[in-house]
Amino acid sequence: MKPTHKLNANVLRNYRGVASMELAVGAILMITLSAIAMDIILLNFAMCLNDAVCRDAARSAAQTSTKAAAILAATAQLKLHSTDGVFVSQPVLTSTSTPDFDYNDYGGNPPANISPYVTVTTSVTVRVPAPIVFFGARFYAKNGTLVMKRTYTFPIIKEQYYGG
Repeated sequence: MKPTHKLNANVLRNYRGVASMELAVGAILMITLSAIAMDIILLNFAMCLNDAVCRDAARSAAQTSTKAAAILAATAQLKLHSTDGVFVSQPVLTSTSTPDFDYNDYGGNPPANISPYVTVTTSVTVRVPAPIVFFGARFYAKNGTLVMKRTYTFPIIKEQYYGG
């Protein structure tokens, strides 16, 4: 009976070793998937934020009467959408000149069948916590950041908007 008892002890010890290996491999997979999920969630947040900021800035700029007022209105809208600044930077106007910021009211006399418009482009910089690298291919810049840009065009409205 003693040989059977030793055999069972060895088999039991081998099962414990296999279980610890399964736990180690499973933990590595879960950590990797969690890092990828964090990156995707952060990129989705930044994309949605930049989309809302650009839309609001273009809408605000379209309700002004001059390019200077449009730039001030768009900049004021950017300040309303604040971020923590750690992973997602504050939204900014990419430029105040054409084509990134185009205020075209045709001098108050637009041609027939053409509406005056304003185009606004905003950007945010995202620093991902776990940059993804597959077989040497990088999906981000060297420092783990990604710049997202968004452009909206709105018709210029020369009336006061009383939205709620």
